[in-house]
Amino acid sequence: MTDISTDLQTDNIVSAFQIDGQPIRGRIMRAGDAIDRALSGHDYPPAVARLLGEAMSLGAVVASALKFDGRLLVQCHGTNTGAVSMLVADCSTGGDLRAYARFDQASLDRILAENPNPNAHQLLGGGTFAMTIDQGPDMDRYQGLSAIEGDDLSACAEHYFAQSEQVPTRIKLSVGQIVTPEHGTQWRGAALMIQQVAGDAARGDTQGAWETAQALFKTAGDAEMLDPDVTSETMLYRLFHEDGVRVSEIKPLRAHCNCSRERLMNTLNSFSAAERDSMFEDGVISANCDFCAAAYTFKAGDF
Repeated sequence: MTDISTDLQTDNIVSAFQIDGQPIRGRIMRAGDAIDRALSGHDYPPAVARLLGEAMSLGAVVASALKFDGRLLVQCHGTNTGAVSMLVADCSTGGDLRAYARFDQASLDRILAENPNPNAHQLLGGGTFAMTIDQGPDMDRYQGLSAIEGDDLSACAEHYFAQSEQVPTRIKLSVGQIVTPEHGTQWRGAALMIQQVAGDAARGDTQGAWETAQALFKTAGDAEMLDPDVTSETMLYRLFHEDGVRVSEIKPLRAHCNCSRERLMNTLNSFSAAERDSMFEDGVISANCDFCAAAYTFKAGDF
């Protein structure tokens, strides 16, 4: 990611916003190479890459709202009627993104023959959706589970917020490939989230404002969500200019994996010498990071 100040950066960012005078808050995320690079470690088929891009876009926008330094994991476990058995998007509150998916090519070919543009439910075959909040090694993880429902992961997330957070939430996820003179073919991702602030004595009933915000939210199109020439501020102005909208908490996003040789060495050292000996093939232990595909090798002398 280009190292420029957040004030000047218009891409690979996630921002908080508030509709002026209305009990509606939200987050908007727009990403180009942050998504593209996170997907580039593996040669995923387009349908799988798009689903994984949705998971990263969702994770980035939700993680940015957490009030501590930690991570948010978006996980899906599919069934044997789908093609994708597992996908994980690991998003830090600091804006680091990484992700991986496991899929069966034969099952994917069967699904694509029936529908060249399968949705999330078809690719996963149902299953479970989870968002896990990791506050660090000294804190317990918190995980919310829900069924995989609807055509995309936004429906799963909305169901999660309704069950676990009891906060009325709408989420739109847009992921696709575009072609630019500068980058050629590139994956892009975008996410828009709005939430209703609960009414109180000062605000009164907030339901009417929530229904209006939802109606405006529905007009957001995939083309403008993914257009690199449309900034987040422009997108929000087009949607909510009648009331006005204020943007704050702008955070950068980047593709970054925290795997390392040292981490893997520590893991291997947790095994007994006999267990490690069984891992050697042709004199080395080889391992690849599921997220970024980095390759590591270890010899007996390393231990």
